[in-house]
Formats: sequence, C-alpha cells, structure tokens
Amino acid sequence: MKNLQILFMGCVVIFLFVISSGCANIPQEEAAKELVPIKSIGVLPAQPARITILPSDTKTRQQREAGSTIINSLLSDYFRDYRDVRFISQTELEGLQPTQPGQALYLAREAGQQLHYDAVLVTEVERYQTRTGSAYAVDTPASVTFSLKLLAIASGQVIWSADFDQTQQPLFENILGSRSTGSGFRWLTAAELAKAGLTKKLNSCPYLSKD
Repeated sequence: MKNLQILFMGCVVIFLFVISSGCANIPQEEAAKELVPIKSIGVLPAQPARITILPSDTKTRQQREAGSTIINSLLSDYFRDYRDVRFISQTELEGLQPTQPGQALYLAREAGQQLHYDAVLVTEVERYQTRTGSAYAVDTPASVTFSLKLLAIASGQVIWSADFDQTQQPLFENILGSRSTGSGFRWLTAAELAKAGLTKKLNSCPYLSKD
C-alpha cells in the first residue's frame, strides 16, 4: 500500500512538471497588434466638443471657439513637413454635413471616403481657459482640455486616440506632482499650454511619420 502511495505521488509530481513546462511556453502577453496600413491622413478642423453648457455662459463658448481656432493653427504648424497629411478645408466640408449634426466621427468618415483618405484626424476642444495675469503672477492659470482621435476610414474604427487635460499648477505643487510644464517656472498662456500638450500627444502617435 505504501509503495502504491509513493508511486502515485511520483506520477503526480511528473504530471505537474510536464504541465508547468508546457505553460512556460505560453506567452504571458499577447503580441502587439499590427498597425493598420495608413498612407494618407486628412485633418478635420478642430471643433468645440459637444458638452452641455448654460446658454448664458457665452464666455466659455467663446473661449472654446477661440481655442479651436488656435489649435487649428498649431496643427498646421505641426504637420507642415508631413507629406502624407493634408488639412480638410471648410469649403470641402460644406457638402459633407452629417445627417446627425455634431457627430464628428460620422463627418470624418464621410470626408475620408469622399476625399480618399485612409484615415482622418478629429480634434475636439472641451476647455480653453486663458491665463488671467502675467507670466509671473496670475489670478487664474491657463487650462486646456482637448481630445484627438484617428479614424480608419475603411473600418470606421478609432485606431488611435489621446486626451490632454491640464491646468498649470504653482511651482511647489508642480514639483510634488511631477507635472513639469517645461516653463521653468513661469505661467504659460493657454496657447503655450495647448502647444506643449498637442506636440506631446501627436509625437506619441505611431501613425505619424515624416518618412
């Protein structure tokens, strides 16, 4: 009886060893998905995000509209040397209004299909609060929030996205939170904050290459 128990335990040990050896060959993480083939990218004009604000809050509305204009200029500067990225003009969009007003991704796909882009970049500005004060003393710091989405036209899927949401913090809080703005230290304008955020996010996009 004792011999049978020893034999049984030996079989169990061997079995567990074989199983563990087999598991060791199983990848712990799935391989990174291959990038979707993208040869051309259209850039939609940045637009204020569709969020609920009070009708009487004209200041917020005006700031977001102004922010969209400034971010459009920043996008133009960023993509200046990109051969396969082109801006979609407002004139080109006039005949592409979606059946569901405000649906930015729907409009992006319509534009991509009709203007023959592989992907379209959509930028929406949720907050654009300008700095009140000077570079070294402020009452209200700059605060910017926007989102970026790259839509693959063939599949209609968002293949890359990024969000930027930052309000510049005082130097002491900035150090504790490790949120350097590279201002070293001065209070940035909203345009400077937006440029820093936009550059950082676009630089991380695997579909953007000047080659």
